[in-house]
Amino acid sequence: MNEELNDKTVISIIIGTILIIFLLVFTFLPTKNELSPSIQWKDVPTQRPSVDQFEI
Repeated sequence: MNEELNDKTVISIIIGTILIIFLLVFTFLPTKNELSPSIQWKDVPTQRPSVDQFEI
């Protein structure tokens, strides 16, 4: 009554199970873009004011 499974069948079941687990994990895992907000860079002034402009 108890028939043994073919080796190829067992290996196929194991590989299929692993692929389904990876598919589920990477489908529901949030990406890094959703976890952290984007960086807002400040504009760096291209020219610094010279000391001569502020003389009194």
